[in-house]
Amino acid sequence: AKYVTKKVVLDAGFDSGDLNVYLTAYRPVNTDINVYYKILNRNDTQVFEAGNWQLMTKIKNSDTLDSKTRNDIYEYTFGPGTNGVDQGYITYTNTNGQTYTTFSQFAIKVVLTTTDSTFVPFVTDFRSIALPADNNTTV
Repeated sequence: AKYVTKKVVLDAGFDSGDLNVYLTAYRPVNTDINVYYKILNRNDTQVFEAGNWQLMTKIKNSDTLDSKTRNDIYEYTFGPGTNGVDQGYITYTNTNGQTYTTFSQFAIKVVLTTTDSTFVPFVTDFRSIALPADNNTTV
């Protein structure tokens, strides 16, 4: 699997409660694109690197889009949730057992996988948006 990570620190006053990721990508059959996030609240004393990566769910019909040719590029949408349903908010519990519902730092990791090295997915465009909770931007 290949992956790339990117960490972002939000300015004071812009703490967020939800996170969405949009990828434009080529994804042939028997390959997959998984997106993970890691977040940290401004008041959390835990070191950012100590946080756990959380798998995002593919929203809408993102899980059913397979590319037939290298020109079949689709937009895939990811959010915190399960089974294709975006929950509309984000929470985490740190190593001290404290739960937070907002964050000021986040990182995204995109993992590309394949069962056949002659067919490999690739990403042509990547956008992540930190936003207030319950905005329903992926509906």
